[in-house]
Amino acid sequence: MKNFIDFKEVLKIIATAVSRGETVEIYYPKTEKSPALWREVIPESLTTDIPPQGEVLIYKKDRMSPGHIFNAYDINSKDNKIRSFIIGKIRLARLTGNKIKK
Repeated sequence: MKNFIDFKEVLKIIATAVSRGETVEIYYPKTEKSPALWREVIPESLTTDIPPQGEVLIYKKDRMSPGHIFNAYDINSKDNKIRSFIIGKIRLARLTGNKIKK
């Protein structure tokens, strides 16, 4: 298994999950606040910066870069807050097949 995938492939997987109304799993490296681990998330938005400063981007319409931000709800988080992930730091992503519960 590869250690990482290109940010464009990550974006494609996220877009596929959104179009299907499904969650996506991302593998994100260790940060100051959390260890490296897989997270099952509900995609929220792609932005130029961390909310509320960031401008919302539209997949396949706006130019995307590895430094842009993927905002998502971590379904295992107890506080129900949106988490922000730098797209270029997401090492792996995969579709879950799990429908988003509204």
